[in-house]
Amino acid sequence: MRNTTHTSIPATFKPSGGIVTQPTAETVELPPVAHTATDDLYAAWQSLTTKEAASTPVAQLLALLGIRLVEVDPEGLEDGAVASFIGKAGEGIVVVPRTMAQADREPIVRRFLDQIGTEYKVLKERDPNGRMFREARVKIECFDWCVEDHTEPQFADDIIHAGKPAELELTGENGDRVPLLHSRLGVDPFSPDTAQRNPHVVVDDEQSMYFLPPMQALEFADEVTVFADEVRAQARRAAQRPGDSSPPAAEPGHYPWCNTAACNTHPWGDGTDRTYTEHFGPDFTMPIPEGMDVPHDELLRMTLGVSEEFEGRPEISFNCGGNGVLLDEDGTDQAITNLEAALSALRAMRAQMVQEKQA
Repeated sequence: MRNTTHTSIPATFKPSGGIVTQPTAETVELPPVAHTATDDLYAAWQSLTTKEAASTPVAQLLALLGIRLVEVDPEGLEDGAVASFIGKAGEGIVVVPRTMAQADREPIVRRFLDQIGTEYKVLKERDPNGRMFREARVKIECFDWCVEDHTEPQFADDIIHAGKPAELELTGENGDRVPLLHSRLGVDPFSPDTAQRNPHVVVDDEQSMYFLPPMQALEFADEVTVFADEVRAQARRAAQRPGDSSPPAAEPGHYPWCNTAACNTHPWGDGTDRTYTEHFGPDFTMPIPEGMDVPHDELLRMTLGVSEEFEGRPEISFNCGGNGVLLDEDGTDQAITNLEAALSALRAMRAQMVQEKQA
């Protein structure tokens, strides 16, 4: 008959809210094993000499006997036990605290294996001194932005560095603040994830936590900026009532975006009365940093326009103080991509400006 044992493992959480171990009770259901298989495994174990058993690595002995090793938080062991065994040869588990050193757990596991047989057993190992795990004190090098208190003893896996959070909230119907998004600086020095052991940005959307390296965090910030612009545009449209006047219609012969005062009309020069128009619209010139010398003081200038002389479509004149170029839709899309990459790189360099030189 199959033996089923329920082992309750209390949840523990990091100060960030991240779960250290599984937060719910885990039901450990031992797989059914034929009685003859249990006898065979136990017979193989008993056939080993004392010297052979002592020289065989614990992992091989566990595999030989069909026993699994499960690591839990120290609180997951009850009644002052430092380790426990549940089951029999062929279908059992050894439970040890994950903070227990390998040198401490190996003799305990071997003592369990010496006591198991073909009948179901529950064994517990207790420390006569009442210690659940070996303590070790380490010096924690903290960051100037960290707001965590590292003066009290903590489990190694619970130690994190966390900065002051930024919050995005909405005002609810009852006037209360509803949290939507949080972000903070973080470092998890003992994380198995290499990226989390280095400074990163933690984004929490009230459902999940996302750990973003600096460049990825900057890209996310750019996306949030685009989102904010969309919200502003939607708000402006929502504020327009049905009776509100629409933007003025384009003048005949011009585009809606034309600056008609800047548009020029020219004769074709073919002896007829025919004319063509050069249309000029939005214009932007990027200011140059103080002390920089650029031809025509144009670090970057963009102008939307159309020349009817060549029956063209709207294009963007893209200049940088020298010879410019006219960009069509595809060329403009590529320029946008390049500018976004340049902006992200510039933000990353700005973030790195505050990093100290290593000794």
